[in-house]
Amino acid sequence: MKIIYTITMITLMGMSFGASFGGIENINDKKAEPPITPEKKVEVPNFDSIQNQLKEIQLSIQAIKSADHDSKLKKIEAEISILKDQVSRMEQTISKLAATRVAASFTPPVSANGTIKIANTSSTNTSVIINGKVYKIQANQTLSIPNQNIGDFTYEVLADGFGIIQKQTTRSLGASETFTINIYPR
Repeated sequence: MKIIYTITMITLMGMSFGASFGGIENINDKKAEPPITPEKKVEVPNFDSIQNQLKEIQLSIQAIKSADHDSKLKKIEAEISILKDQVSRMEQTISKLAATRVAASFTPPVSANGTIKIANTSSTNTSVIINGKVYKIQANQTLSIPNQNIGDFTYEVLADGFGIIQKQTTRSLGASETFTINIYPR
C-alpha cells in the first residue's frame, strides 16, 4: 500500500509541476496571467525525499523478486532430493535381483531309441496299429520300424478277412533294443 501511495504522490506532484510551469496553452485563448504574489507560493517537493521514496520502491521490488526465487529454489531442491531417493531405491532393488540371480544349465538326456520289427509269416495281409499309427504288412513280409521311443508302447494286430487277431497289448521297448511282433498262421 505504501508503494501505491508513493507512486500516486509522485504522479500528482508531476502534474502540479506541469500545471505550474506552463501546462498546455491554447494560442487563440491567450489571457493575461496575473502575476505571482507572495501569497501564492508554489511548493516544490524536496528532491531528496523523492529519491528516498524511489530507493524504497526498488528495495521492495528486489525483495519480492528474491522471495520468489528462494521459494522456487527450495522447490527444485526438494524435487532433486525425491529423485535421489528413487534412484537409490532402484539401485537397491537391482542389487537384490542380481544377488538372487541363479544361473543353471542342464544337458537334456540323450534320447535313446529302439526298433520295432513286424514279421508276417502268414498268407494274409495284415495291419498293425502301434501307438495309434497303422502299418500295413503284406503276407510273408517283414517290416522294421526304427527310431521308436523307448518305454511302454501299445500294439494291436488285424488280419484282412479275419478282423482282430491280437487285442491291444502293452509292451516295453528298451534302448537300442529290437522288439519283434510275430504274425503267424493259427
